[in-house]
Amino acid sequence: MNIFWIVTDSICSYERSDLHSLLPIYKKLKKNKEGFFFKDALSQFTSTNLSIFSFLTGRFPYYIFPDYYPSIKFLPSYKYKNNIIPLKKKNYKIQAIMHSKEAVDVFKDILNPYYVNNMYHGDHLLDSKEVYHFLAEKINELDINENNFIYVHFRPTDPETNSYMNKIVYLLKEMGFWEKSIIIINSDHGYYDKSIYKKINLIHFNDIHQTSLLSALFIKLPPNLTSKIPRTIKKRVYLMDIMETVLDYLNIKADHERESISFKELIEKDIDINKNRKIRGDCYLMFQPIKKTTIIKDNWKLFNNNGKFALYNLNEDNLEKKDVKKKYPKIYTELYQFYLETELKAYKIFKSTLNTLYNHNNLTLLEYENILVPHQFPPQLANYLKEKLKIKNKIVKPSEIGISNSIKNQSLITILFFNRLTGYRLKKLQRKYRKYTKKFIILDTALSDVSDQINNTGYMKFVIRSLITRKKQLFQRWKEILVWTLYFPLYFNKFMKKYYN
Repeated sequence: MNIFWIVTDSICSYERSDLHSLLPIYKKLKKNKEGFFFKDALSQFTSTNLSIFSFLTGRFPYYIFPDYYPSIKFLPSYKYKNNIIPLKKKNYKIQAIMHSKEAVDVFKDILNPYYVNNMYHGDHLLDSKEVYHFLAEKINELDINENNFIYVHFRPTDPETNSYMNKIVYLLKEMGFWEKSIIIINSDHGYYDKSIYKKINLIHFNDIHQTSLLSALFIKLPPNLTSKIPRTIKKRVYLMDIMETVLDYLNIKADHERESISFKELIEKDIDINKNRKIRGDCYLMFQPIKKTTIIKDNWKLFNNNGKFALYNLNEDNLEKKDVKKKYPKIYTELYQFYLETELKAYKIFKSTLNTLYNHNNLTLLEYENILVPHQFPPQLANYLKEKLKIKNKIVKPSEIGISNSIKNQSLITILFFNRLTGYRLKKLQRKYRKYTKKFIILDTALSDVSDQINNTGYMKFVIRSLITRKKQLFQRWKEILVWTLYFPLYFNKFMKKYYN
């Protein structure tokens, strides 16, 4: 059995007036009843890599990374705890064509992406023509009777995507794969719709309204797996459940911990498998200062907007404008309790991850030292280090400095965190504690020593560094890059301030 999974980045499941509108290829497949079209398919994260990780692991994205780590090497367990492993055990050949070099690096241990030197011309994103070219080469090499899993990802906002999607469908039909394979075509998430909400949102992933979650999803199953007539399904599904459903149809079991469930019974028996299920969605992670989380159950949506909680009834208020938590306190309490439970579970998962990172770190060599970990962001990481280091060392409180006679000049080892953007307040903390510190240790949120990056702090240095890094993408994504480079670090730091006051 061959499985083709094609992702069209940032496409919504409805028609709109921009490049995030439902592509004509989806409408064509839906109209011709070529497979099952899902009208209410929701993503669990509003940016690409975390959404893909959710596809592949069946986990809430918030459980996967505490921060945007640049590689799965920081979370080696996910190399073996994902929904692709059961396919590998059944001798499926796994291949992928990714739209960016970053995606190749992030998913190389799971998806085995195709890569040759200069394929991406630096940081250039593959356009639709290039993706089609590489996929066509792969399809021509495949045996229709073998087990292959091919994942393909088109970059966002390419006006040629629909044209080359039509070519892919035609090629799969010509080569005989269309009728005998599992075909999945979907987007990784939706996109903020300013025409609906009447507000400008400069950062697309900084939003968790329904339009940012609502994704296109089409699945074609071969006749040996289902006898059901293709149709449009209006009942809700979640993208994190796609692989679980595929494995269910293939009668293959995954054995890692996950939150995903199969929606095979929805396809086969029209059973609403999600009616009483609570699902978490996010657009930021635990080790990031901005908090935007949603808990969804049926038509109810709890929204945490940086500590301000609201409850919406999506059946009556699809624009999410009327907070009804006082009117429905029982529902609010149920969803809020689930939010707290998922926060606690995420921290327990990350504590295990941090233990792995810590045990491979030179911090374990520190003994009989006076160690200062000042108040800073992320507080969870600061508290974790204090708990680990106090076993063999003395942890000095900031309030003790200048008061206790035991704290002498140049006697402390001070640990500071470099956030991945501007290194907010890092140099200020250095100046504050330099008199008492014999050694500064600068860490990132993966506990890597980045002391050599101390001179890269500051807004302007971040801007220059980012523009240089992304210069080859400027033509393709100039608006997105300028927002990310000029605006986002200021927005990010705005929420960092409270941790340093």
